[in-house]
Amino acid sequence: MPKQPTKKRAALNPQGRVTVLLAEYNALYRLAEFRMGALDRRVPAAGATIVAFLGSVPLLPEQAGVIVLVAIPISLVWFVRTTINHARSLEDLLRGIEAIEQAINKAARRELITFQSNHPSRGKAVGGRTGFETVSTVGFVSALLIGSCEFLSGGAAVGWVSLAYSGYLLGVTIAILAWIRRWRRYRYQG
Repeated sequence: MPKQPTKKRAALNPQGRVTVLLAEYNALYRLAEFRMGALDRRVPAAGATIVAFLGSVPLLPEQAGVIVLVAIPISLVWFVRTTINHARSLEDLLRGIEAIEQAINKAARRELITFQSNHPSRGKAVGGRTGFETVSTVGFVSALLIGSCEFLSGGAAVGWVSLAYSGYLLGVTIAILAWIRRWRRYRYQG
């Protein structure tokens, strides 16, 4: 199939280029606010919901308690993964904002905007301080909840069922640790 000729586009003047960059800058900041809101508000709400379900186990009939004790650990994998995804997305946005700041400063031939490019926590944690604190807290809470599930299952099951449940909890713990390890090694590829 023959290649279609491409139209030549007129080059933007420096002011037009800066206008486009500022529009993208503002859009990225709005997305960063959304990600920070998710990390600051939605993640604690989801964690509190999981804790409430675990707290109900002693009050539930045995079969319902077993279902909750199976559901909570796997929900922790979801909880950790979504938290990490928000932190990584926030990191991508922060690096994109930094790149726009540098492009605007280059076009202006002086430093006009520098908040992200000179931020003291830049490059120290994926998702900045908010991402680090939230993922760390979610990891700690997950460890406590997994330990609580093991404790609450203590007398309910015997023999191979107890061993299988402990293996299940170990598998969930390994999955969570793997996600946290990947998060710590994540680097923006912009």
